[in-house]
Amino acid sequence: MLTCYVDESGDEQPLRTELDPPVLVIAGIVVSHETAPRLLWDYLELKKAFNPQATKSMKLSDLIKFEIKGSDLRSAVRKSSRRERRRATGFLDSVLDILERNSAAVVGEVMVKSDSRGLPRYMYPQAISRLADQFETQLRAAGTQGLMVLDSRTKNKNVPSVHSITTRRFRSQGGHYPHFVDSPVFGHSDSHVVLQVVDILASALLFPMACAAYCDDLTENVHVHSAYEVLRERFGDRIRGLEQRYLDANGRRTGGVCVRDDRNRRPTLNLLRPASACQPKLEGQPALLSLRDAQHSAD
Repeated sequence: MLTCYVDESGDEQPLRTELDPPVLVIAGIVVSHETAPRLLWDYLELKKAFNPQATKSMKLSDLIKFEIKGSDLRSAVRKSSRRERRRATGFLDSVLDILERNSAAVVGEVMVKSDSRGLPRYMYPQAISRLADQFETQLRAAGTQGLMVLDSRTKNKNVPSVHSITTRRFRSQGGHYPHFVDSPVFGHSDSHVVLQVVDILASALLFPMACAAYCDDLTENVHVHSAYEVLRERFGDRIRGLEQRYLDANGRRTGGVCVRDDRNRRPTLNLLRPASACQPKLEGQPALLSLRDAQHSAD
């Protein structure tokens, strides 16, 4: 059985002040029931190594609840202290080591806001549905069943996020997600350790990388910082190697992490490559390209 854990970073609100996040990132980690316990223990050990003074006397229940937030790591990457920057990037290195060692797969969507406009409310539920479609494809290919666990927001936000998935599972023409054991459920990061890992992926990696790749013209926004370029340079290829990729019905390679850039219409390829290696958007090129399709276009 496979489980897809999903968390987000950012929001749908308009860009009104310098504090508003310019992107919304929805990220997921897919892990099998066989390797999930090992991933959990690996991450608990990493938390102990990263904060030995804070965790040395903790009981297991307290260690599980103790969180290292992706937003704090993102902040540390911007610090003037070289020691703090190295400590944060070293932690991110170790998180990716854990995902690679436990054969986890990465999926996600990045939505870039345009000037002064936020994102429609339906964007989050639609993104969850697209991730569910991708997860169903992975389950079908593996010949197994699966479950999605979403980081809980509020009831008013949770229910619309999965309503269409529930409806499509039980429609009269036949279920759309035959390999799902249930509709997506909701959990809290202080009781689901893998959700804590997804927070690191979403908040400390994909969010700052997206701000650097797609929002460099927002010079007054606090979330856009030149220090984030090091994340694209250091971790882009490793995240690409973790992406869950597949061929769709038209033979097009898709999946993994996709970007919807309403701001500058730059391709998904830019997200996981350093600025020096990125190509500008070609005339007539769509805003959404899978990484490898965009690479083929550039070649």
